[in-house]
Amino acid sequence: MPLSTETLRKRLAGQKWTSHNIRLNDEITTWPEHYDFFRDGRLKAIERVFQLVFGSDIKGKRIADLGSLEGGFAVACAMRGAEVTGVEARRVNLEKLLLLKDHFDDLALEFALADVKDFTAERFGVFDAVLALGILYHLDNPVQWLRQIGKTTNRLLVVDTHFAPADEIAFKQIDPRIGALSEIEQVEFAGATYSGRWFKEYEPATDPEHQLWASFSNWRSFWLVKESLLRAIRDAGFDLVFEQHDYSMDSYHRLSVEFPRILIVAVKIEKGPA
Repeated sequence: MPLSTETLRKRLAGQKWTSHNIRLNDEITTWPEHYDFFRDGRLKAIERVFQLVFGSDIKGKRIADLGSLEGGFAVACAMRGAEVTGVEARRVNLEKLLLLKDHFDDLALEFALADVKDFTAERFGVFDAVLALGILYHLDNPVQWLRQIGKTTNRLLVVDTHFAPADEIAFKQIDPRIGALSEIEQVEFAGATYSGRWFKEYEPATDPEHQLWASFSNWRSFWLVKESLLRAIRDAGFDLVFEQHDYSMDSYHRLSVEFPRILIVAVKIEKGPA
């Protein structure tokens, strides 16, 4: 049974939402005066991918939302009938997620307090789809992590991430907010070499719990260049890897040059964990 308006107001009063404005009833949304999350362009793009891969019905599909933040994507998938597991490392965000779980108690929606680095098939099982939205560029070993994630899905991986400029000409054109990137470096994993740049998230002694828009268990992260990013996803066991631009083409230059970010769809044609 949905929570009452009075209960929702009391619980929301102790929370500070910063990203997902989710309508809870006719009177209450989680982040008033901001756009309706269920109209989010990325969400609509992902729904189109689901239709492409799974058909018109995702009822009963197991979907994992890694780094759930405030739960919008997880709730949207559950509303379409999927069985959703959200993973979030910060307790302050988990409180918001649990509010959603309590309110939408008729949905197949579960949330776990855990670092996405600990998301393994052994601990959480295998899923039909895994969403890694805004999380890869917050990791210090993204290639290794993608191999790990490849074993947790038997069909689809959606990655929304920043990528590092591949040369100095591209580097000089990026937004100053992400200008604190290192020189190009190479990392090796399982006999393959990948290129990227280090990004300082915060000082090493900083408490990560309240750094809501930063990494959790590493003070710096490694941003792969696009070529290495695509290869790393392919090498994680996905036969089909492509960029999705239908939701972002009107901002193509900005998201390709000034604020390099990309939505990548990866599919296993032959079903089964990597």
